[in-house]
Amino acid sequence: MLVLMLALIVSGCTLANRRQAITEETRAQAALPEGRGDAYLFDITIVRQGKKNSARLDVYQQGDSISFFARGYLGKGVMKGLLEKESLTVYFPTENEFYSGRLSAIVTDRCADSVRFEELILALFRKIPSLVEAAPEYFYLTATKETPQEVAYRLESKSCQGGIGLKYDFTGGRFALSEISYLSDKGDFRFEARRRNVRLNIKLPADKFVIPIPSTAARIYPRQ
Repeated sequence: MLVLMLALIVSGCTLANRRQAITEETRAQAALPEGRGDAYLFDITIVRQGKKNSARLDVYQQGDSISFFARGYLGKGVMKGLLEKESLTVYFPTENEFYSGRLSAIVTDRCADSVRFEELILALFRKIPSLVEAAPEYFYLTATKETPQEVAYRLESKSCQGGIGLKYDFTGGRFALSEISYLSDKGDFRFEARRRNVRLNIKLPADKFVIPIPSTAARIYPRQ
């Protein structure tokens, strides 16, 4: 499910309607707690029906907020987003479009309507799956590797088709997410994210958690 969300966002929410909806600049801004956070850089590869797309994804987590910024390998900005416990906001600068709402609303599998994606993703960036209380509610968990320096898990959905692989390595005194992988049952879709760099427990600029949206942006609405 986590991989499905990332792939859908990077592809531009192609399963939604678009309408002009705002008349002035708005923004998504996290209410950050005092303290420090983590910064990740992932290389992402998406293969859909034989077509390959690549991007880099910067991820920043502080408290119950994750901001993310994707760009193509030519440096062109393709996505800015903010994920919080009950909402997701994503802005696509190239298309000048944005989505704001629950993550489950843009997932195509209706069996996932009750999944608290936002809370799961926030938790899976902080803890290994076996320590995430909500994970067994939605997934069958299988530990595929357990060593002092690296752990890996396979998460199979209890209600929808498909599953994901997650790897964590021990760095900075804790396990940090290092790889995400997904391969569809039919083999026509593959997603991989490999961590290029990570910095844990650092001071993060507050503007990393602010997503300005121009007044000219068209709002993306999920199809009913």
